[in-house]
Amino acid sequence: MKFRQLICSVVLAAALPLTAVAETTDLDSLLSLVKQGQARDNKEFNQRLAEFNSSRAQQEQLLKDAQAERARLEALSAQKEETFRTNEQALADAQERLTERLGALKELFGVLQQVAGDTKSVFEGSVISSQLPGRDEFLTDLIRVAGATSELPSIEQLEQLWFEIQREATYSGDVTQYMADVVMPNGETTQKDVTRVGAFNAVANGLYLNWDLETGRLVELDKQPSGRYTSAIADLESATGNSMTGFWVDPSKGQLLTILGQTPELGDRVQQGGEVGYIILALAVIGILLAVWRIIVLLGEKARVMKQMKSDTADEGNSLGRVMAVYNANKGSDTETLELHLGEAIAAEIPKLTRGIGWIKIISVVAPLLGLLGTVTGMIDVFETMSLFGTGDPKLMAGGISQALITTVLGLVAAIPCVFLHTLTNNVSRSLIMILEERATGILARQSELKEAA
Repeated sequence: MKFRQLICSVVLAAALPLTAVAETTDLDSLLSLVKQGQARDNKEFNQRLAEFNSSRAQQEQLLKDAQAERARLEALSAQKEETFRTNEQALADAQERLTERLGALKELFGVLQQVAGDTKSVFEGSVISSQLPGRDEFLTDLIRVAGATSELPSIEQLEQLWFEIQREATYSGDVTQYMADVVMPNGETTQKDVTRVGAFNAVANGLYLNWDLETGRLVELDKQPSGRYTSAIADLESATGNSMTGFWVDPSKGQLLTILGQTPELGDRVQQGGEVGYIILALAVIGILLAVWRIIVLLGEKARVMKQMKSDTADEGNSLGRVMAVYNANKGSDTETLELHLGEAIAAEIPKLTRGIGWIKIISVVAPLLGLLGTVTGMIDVFETMSLFGTGDPKLMAGGISQALITTVLGLVAAIPCVFLHTLTNNVSRSLIMILEERATGILARQSELKEAA
């Protein structure tokens, strides 16, 4: 009996709330509750079945409506397809009739489109567009119209094309001034009074301008050509009326000016030589100044010596006078002793006459060697660059080799004038020494004759 009550308690715990389980304690009550649950389930099932049967009729009606709509749309699609085929055939017939009516005009419009395209490219790259901005927009519309098969160019458009071509040719022969936007090297845009020389060059405030095809504006060159090319700009800008003036014209429309601006000048070449180049130049300046100083001194000494040669009175303000003073001081000596005194006097004058000449020779020899040293070190740098970046860029190699050879050029530039000046100073010095020796020999000869006569 206790076992049956335990089973009943477990079943009730699974099917009823806790309150029902707590109140139900026997099988009769459980049977009554199960019967009530079955009745309730049957009622809910019958209710769902009735709802399903009622919605089934509604779903069948919706299905019939959808099928009818599909049939209507299929019929409409067939009608549209038939209309499309009819229109397509009519369009093909109309296109064929248009081609037959155009005849030779179709080829003409093709040529017109090509001419308009070529003219547009000329306008875009012409500096005249800085004076006439926006003129290529008309050509863009004309190219579109000439390329379309359903639209024909008008007589006005054809006349406009002729006018623009004629205006380009006319302006290409003019030298005129006008205000235009100029892009500065720092990126700022300012209004400037521009002078245009045909379709070749444009200048402003003494500087060359370049026409930038991408931006469609005048751009001031970052680096102007040398003064040889810019000196004529001021005369051109100040010219009035029919006055004539010389001017450099760039037929490449700015490319040559850009190349000339990128060409290194003398200062750039010196900077490329680096520290070795500066040393060579310093030696060259020292050698030239030293040579000029010695030439001035020796020429002055030569003039005093030549004056002394015309006088028998010894003037110790020159080398020959000092030698003569030694002779006057030793007239009473024998010939051998007098010869020694004169030789000593000449030997004392030689260092004064040859002072600094040896240094000029040394500089003329060392300068090329320093240039060779700079070239070798520069080539080492070139080969190191090649080992890092390869040999794919010839410009990189050519630029490094060019910089390396600059020191050799500087060394030769320093050595050539130093060799010439050394030769000149040495000849003047040797001529003075030969005069001293010649006069000393003459003095000895006269002294010997006097001794023999006595």
